[in-house]
Amino acid sequence: MASPLPSLPSEIFFDHILTRTSLESLGRCRLVSKDWNHVTYDSRFWKSFCKRSDTISGFLIQSQSQIDRKHIQTFVSVDNKANKNFSHAILDFLPVPVKIEAVSQGLVFCVNQNVSVVRDYFICKPTTLQWEKLPNPKTRFLTSMTAMAVLSSKPLRYKIIRFSSHKYPFSKFKSRQYYNMTCEVFDSNTWAWKRLKNVSLPYCVLLSIDQPYVTSCGAFYWLVRLARSNQVFAFYYGDDKESWEIFDLPPPMEESRGRFNYKKLVEYQGRLALIICEREVMDLWVMENHGKKLWSKWKTWTLSTKVFKQVEGYVPPLAALYN
Repeated sequence: MASPLPSLPSEIFFDHILTRTSLESLGRCRLVSKDWNHVTYDSRFWKSFCKRSDTISGFLIQSQSQIDRKHIQTFVSVDNKANKNFSHAILDFLPVPVKIEAVSQGLVFCVNQNVSVVRDYFICKPTTLQWEKLPNPKTRFLTSMTAMAVLSSKPLRYKIIRFSSHKYPFSKFKSRQYYNMTCEVFDSNTWAWKRLKNVSLPYCVLLSIDQPYVTSCGAFYWLVRLARSNQVFAFYYGDDKESWEIFDLPPPMEESRGRFNYKKLVEYQGRLALIICEREVMDLWVMENHGKKLWSKWKTWTLSTKVFKQVEGYVPPLAALYN
């Protein structure tokens, strides 16, 4: 019987093999094991991977001019060399000034800023200067929220979700009041918008539209605020079927009664996570099981008084930070 092949040391495998894979293959590699998933999110690994695969990684920051209220976009890379390859006006190659609505894996969904005409929608890729004009959704409804996800890169397929105000925003069913939102989805496979069944939320539920959505495990997530600020609104964008639900945040939020100074949904190593801050203590909770909605506390940090005051007083702008 032949002896088993010797295994490579993990340092050699991660540093010299996994960092040379393609961006498309990296996602599949993360499914192999928890160790692989953890290592591929490490900042040192990611820096080496970007260098060897010629991948540009960074953030699009959108701000609004105080003079003419126009939106301005700039790119900040984790690689100083990459910063030199982009102009500060990174979306100037588009035919009109635009506002970013959503991003996903290098694709940018944006809309014409000129409100005096019918708004045009675009999908573009800043790294290659490619762009296409999209068909318009039902623009008679004012946009409330948008989100986008890339389902596959080869061949490219993506979906865009758009929530907008409804002609009849309030309804009543079995003595309960509901807030209605129009929901449309654009699928690049069909190259058309499809109107879905209205999203009818309990009257007391409002979404934190002033914070960016989080994408994880085939869904978009927004915090629910006001009456029940300890919940999450999830919209699932499966291949052929879309659905939504509302579920609870970790147990500490159930008993918080507003005692937390700061809370924010984030994506952590491919999973939905929550950062909460009480006084000088910051906790990271991660959803371990999406089906059963099981959360677990992963990390705890003790902040200095100076850092705590900066976090406590931070108010995210309407034009948020995009990855």
